[in-house]
Amino acid sequence: MKKSIIFLLAIFLFSGISFAQEKPIRIGLKFGVPNLAGLNLEYVTPLLDSKLAPTLDLSSISISSGDAKINFSYLELGGNYYFVNQGKGLYGHFSFGRIGFKATYSDPVLGEGEGKIGLNLLNFKLGAKLGNGFYFRPEIGFGALAGSSVVSVKYTDPSTNISVTEEEEIPGFLGGGVVFNLGFGVAF
Repeated sequence: MKKSIIFLLAIFLFSGISFAQEKPIRIGLKFGVPNLAGLNLEYVTPLLDSKLAPTLDLSSISISSGDAKINFSYLELGGNYYFVNQGKGLYGHFSFGRIGFKATYSDPVLGEGEGKIGLNLLNFKLGAKLGNGFYFRPEIGFGALAGSSVVSVKYTDPSTNISVTEEEEIPGFLGGGVVFNLGFGVAF
């Protein structure tokens, strides 16, 4: 069932390519909060007079230092609605985002440990696509926490060699806030 829905959605989106605007596909890079740095994809559909565009943002960053390793990932799926022009100019954006964070360490004194968190966000943004073939894209808005906000920390106590797992709710002030991005890319 799930594969059938995805297949039908893909046919629906790709069937509109011949009726979409001149350069409906955009691939670019975005820098900001909460995505840090990543890839941005957008397709301007022929729906609503070529003003509706699904978007996808992907980020994945890994950092290692000695026996510590940090992994950050961000996935955002949503859509833009262009207010005036077809696929360019001022737009409103609504999306669902998922932040993943995992850190591990191994130390002779502190022992071994791992912490991870997954946060779901609802994002509301205003932005502008400036340019045609090559473009610049500033965005600003608000991200609200949706769902659980539990941090799970697992570590081995070096003195007793016992594995301990703790779960804590993140502080309320981390539950949402301003989101902003600067992006650039190419349309074709």
